[in-house]
Amino acid sequence: MSDEIILETRGILKLYPGLTALDRIHFRVRRNCVNVLIGENGAGKSTLMRILAGVETPDEGAILLDGVPITLRSPRDATAHGIAIVHQELAILPNLDLAENVFAGRELTRNAFGLRAFIDRPEEDSRTHSALARLGKPMSASTPAAALSLGRRQLVELARSLAHGARILILDEPTSALSLAEADTLFRVLGELKSAGMTIIYISHRLHELLFLGDHFTVLRNGRIVGEAARSEVDRTWIVERMSGHAIAPLQAAPALRSPTPILTVSNLSVVPRQDDEASIANLSFTLHKGEILGIYGLLGCGRTELLETLAGARRPTSGVIAIQGNTLRAHSIPAAVAAGIVLVPEDRQRDGLIPELSIRENIALASMSGFFFDRKRQLERTRQLARDLNIAAPDLERPITALSGGNQQKALLARCLMRSPSVLLLDEPTRGVDAGAKEEIYRILRRLAADGLSILFTSSEIEETRTLATRTLVLCQGRIAAELSPSDATDEALFSAASPHVTTALEEAAV
Repeated sequence: MSDEIILETRGILKLYPGLTALDRIHFRVRRNCVNVLIGENGAGKSTLMRILAGVETPDEGAILLDGVPITLRSPRDATAHGIAIVHQELAILPNLDLAENVFAGRELTRNAFGLRAFIDRPEEDSRTHSALARLGKPMSASTPAAALSLGRRQLVELARSLAHGARILILDEPTSALSLAEADTLFRVLGELKSAGMTIIYISHRLHELLFLGDHFTVLRNGRIVGEAARSEVDRTWIVERMSGHAIAPLQAAPALRSPTPILTVSNLSVVPRQDDEASIANLSFTLHKGEILGIYGLLGCGRTELLETLAGARRPTSGVIAIQGNTLRAHSIPAAVAAGIVLVPEDRQRDGLIPELSIRENIALASMSGFFFDRKRQLERTRQLARDLNIAAPDLERPITALSGGNQQKALLARCLMRSPSVLLLDEPTRGVDAGAKEEIYRILRRLAADGLSILFTSSEIEETRTLATRTLVLCQGRIAAELSPSDATDEALFSAASPHVTTALEEAAV
């Protein structure tokens, strides 16, 4: 690892109306390293990266590259200096092929009749193929982007950076929607790029990734840098305490099952996918007990979401029985499931959960707005009580829901579900897009709810989350239950092996 500084910001100040996004930041990027940047949602990470990518300009301060001041007024300026960014939401155009995507907006041209009037497609194809080969995934430059998996689209984004001569690569939540195998491919590629001289800035909420990949760590909180250290000085507690600003009490081990009383019983459940990119479910049978936190672990495409949507009434099973406290759920619809006491916190809260045009209060209270008549006073009291119980950080519940951080938005969605006083709470990826401090808080909330008798079933693609939260874990593989594990048996190796028996990953190798 090198201690040589390749990129540096000095005194960067960025102001928005009523907000200091960055308060005279001095951020240093080490050459040929994976430089991890960590912070809660709203800490200033994205603002700082947009400035380094030329998307925004600072109000004060300087940017130095190899010790020389540079000016970044646009992404083209950043590209010219060898700085590239791959955003969490991939900018792939599915109607174009790979070469067209790599050179979109920056097409190579050649002379014809004394004019640079024609796109030099052979040169674009050559550079695209060379970049993809460097990433270890040679593909035809004429391959339609629409035909690619999410992981390969991520590699095309990286190829775009390489084809334009990037020396510094910024990755913002690069694995948020990747399967374990795709993430493993990305990690191997990043290791090869670093060995070849690439400098990487890596942003993620997944602490196990950061600790696996990172060489140097920088923590942002409220627009200021509050911690810097080399990997040898960093552990999970170091990260979380600096992000949150206070010491974090260690989570207790997952509690043992308190009650043998079955609440949700699933027998021989099968579901046929509605689209080609969905998973089928075959003959699943399991029981969820009173006060239990049952984890469903599996890789992308194993059927996790399809299972929870079926239990919540959003999908109709082809066969099988779902019973609540011994009563068979005969009508397979969302209203029927809700009436039976089953509610779902969906994986994508922006698309499937929250209504951005409404306030925090209105988003929470939606669950109680049924029929023409309801007790508004009681509804308001209940909403305020849930906001206090879940510690939703909002001085005014009439503010837009979009004003909240990701963690607080997730808690607002959880509050809406609790408005119905359910007997079974389903959560699909309960901390997706949530920072480490908010994760700890959500875990504590769910454990408290389970201790009060609520039965919880959650899915996760994160081993650390599954091991931290679940009192018992079912592992899904290709739509079937591949293993049932107690907390003591749910080791990294056991979860990896059951979820993907034919894939050995870099993270697995590191865990052994």
